Amino acid sequence: MATRKFLGITMQNKQTIQMGLTGVYGLGRFLAKTVCAKMGVNPTARVKDVSPAVLSALQKVVESEYVVQTDLKDQQKGDITRLVQMKCYRGIRHSQNLPVRGQRTSTNGKTAKKINSRRAAFLGIKYAQPKQKKQKGR
Repeated sequence: MATRKFLGITMQNKQTIQMGLTGVYGLGRFLAKTVCAKMGVNPTARVKDVSPAVLSALQKVVESEYVVQTDLKDQQKGDITRLVQMKCYRGIRHSQNLPVRGQRTSTNGKTAKKINSRRAAFLGIKYAQPKQKKQKGR
């Protein structure tokens, strides 16, 4: 099965252009369809039917107009790091791996802790461990 490279991702020849573009981090279905419309490419066309010149033109449009791939990851990492350094409420919640957007924690905090720690690992963020309270001996 033949493939083509596009912004560091591998697009299968049997994929449609729209679904191939969604493999790029930061491009969803809507943006992929918008980029195709801007370039005048049929989003339901297969990758094998599109010339390499058109793919390189699509790549130039995506790189110039949208923040994708590692640039987007770096931007997100910087935003979260800035919140943590400011020690605002959201930054503190991020650093403690707790829900950030006001969700309850008495029963459902475990899922948010998993998600936040995975997101931090994905973005490459290392938080300072919260200080443990000393327990009094009995």
